[in-house]
Amino acid sequence: MRYADSSLKACVVCALLMSAWAVPAMAETAQPATSHPAGVPEERIVTADGSITIDGSTLDYTTTAGTLLVRKQDGEPDAELFYMAYTLKDADPLTRPVTFIWNGGPCGATMPMDVLGFGPMRYDVAANPETRAPFIAKPNPHTLLKQSDLVFIDMIGTGYSRAVGRAKNSDFWGVDPDADVTTRAIERYLTLNERWQSPKFILGNSYGTTRASVVANMAQARGISLNGVILVASALNFGAFSYGMDHVYVVSVPTYAAIAWHHGRTAHQSRHLREFLDEVMAFARGPYAEALYEGNALSPAKRSEIACRLAGYIGLDPAYIERAHLRVSAVRFRKELLRDQGLVIGRMDGRETATDFDSAGEEPEGDYVFFRNVFIPVVSILKENLGRLGYREDAEYMMGNWEAGKTWNWKHQLPVIAGISKREIEEDVNIFPQNTWVGGDLGAAMRANPAMKVLQIHGYFDLATPFAWGDYDLAHMTFDPELRKNVRAEYYEAGHTMYVDNEALAQMAQHLESFYRSATAHP
Repeated sequence: MRYADSSLKACVVCALLMSAWAVPAMAETAQPATSHPAGVPEERIVTADGSITIDGSTLDYTTTAGTLLVRKQDGEPDAELFYMAYTLKDADPLTRPVTFIWNGGPCGATMPMDVLGFGPMRYDVAANPETRAPFIAKPNPHTLLKQSDLVFIDMIGTGYSRAVGRAKNSDFWGVDPDADVTTRAIERYLTLNERWQSPKFILGNSYGTTRASVVANMAQARGISLNGVILVASALNFGAFSYGMDHVYVVSVPTYAAIAWHHGRTAHQSRHLREFLDEVMAFARGPYAEALYEGNALSPAKRSEIACRLAGYIGLDPAYIERAHLRVSAVRFRKELLRDQGLVIGRMDGRETATDFDSAGEEPEGDYVFFRNVFIPVVSILKENLGRLGYREDAEYMMGNWEAGKTWNWKHQLPVIAGISKREIEEDVNIFPQNTWVGGDLGAAMRANPAMKVLQIHGYFDLATPFAWGDYDLAHMTFDPELRKNVRAEYYEAGHTMYVDNEALAQMAQHLESFYRSATAHP
């Protein structure tokens, strides 16, 4: 399955490496771990005191670097997951929320979400675009620690997380086994830290939203009641993006328009962005979708009319759009929008630009700005802070695992939901494994736990997971109107990893504060 002309899975697959992490290490203490059979490592826990002051208020917290050893039903350990946790001191665990956070990929490490976004200490990418050492993390005025204790978890084969015992990393590289081991890790953390009675949240980025949707339903079956699920750049339905499906173009056009507007290439530059996008979305869902549905039966006059309207929105030549049969892929859009300037736009953030070796080429050569801003500072800060904590690890910290992305098993066992029989589900998971849809899982979790809240967050300039795609998925989870009030969506003038954008992060912090307050309130 491919997203336009590029692989959405390979892109929601290891391009979503954004998370972050930082620790002002003090007063280091090592805690004893339980011993285990030969060949299976012991759980590691190293802690340090930390403190930051934000707007005159001080947050005193404990930083923990460690591993969670999880077991199969027969009690045999099969995986250890590396995590970084930040817990507020002297807080009541009965009222203090705990949030489990992971990145996407599905092969991306989670620590960028800590270091560059939600952790108590943050490296400001926007203020330091040169990516030259030293990389200094500073107190984060918008840290999510103000609302909740934070547990950043790396998935198997990323970071320092790995299979143990007789298991292999590849055993966990699939939609369902990945979600299962994640749920077991949450269960282990709750038990190890006596947090079963705490308000509980999960937060996933990109493919991490796919994981979060499945985990939400699995957790319910394990007795883990969630207060809230936060979907950052959500991706809940991959089947709609298979070859021959026009849906991808319909939901991508609003993002193309937002990016073209940013670069001054639309016929609507004087308008407010959201007002402009509302018009574009109405066009995309209406006349544009109808024209695509007509296929070869579309008249030449109507084809030209649609091409001209689309050109005014997305900034491309109408003739080019007609030659593309009205279907411009994200790959082509990135290369074509600023071709006259010799520039290619970013996939993770369409506001970013770079140059390719071949300005006449059909496809971009990469997303240089994104990966440069993520890999270099995050690895440097991570290594330094682990050293300060006294956490020693000889293995390489895997920021991305390309092998996992290439071999990922997309088969998914849907929950039994209205309109789909158990037999149909079992047949589909084997016959159509690429059609991964997890909206049914999230919907089932909400029906089982009607008090659970869902917050979806999107960036307007994100070509990896277009915001209209997320809107469509939320609108097709098929639950009663009474539950719809538990779902909200927020949008920012930002890209895929919108938490690296300072203005978007500030807005997000306000929305998250409101969301946590709502999700922890008692009737």
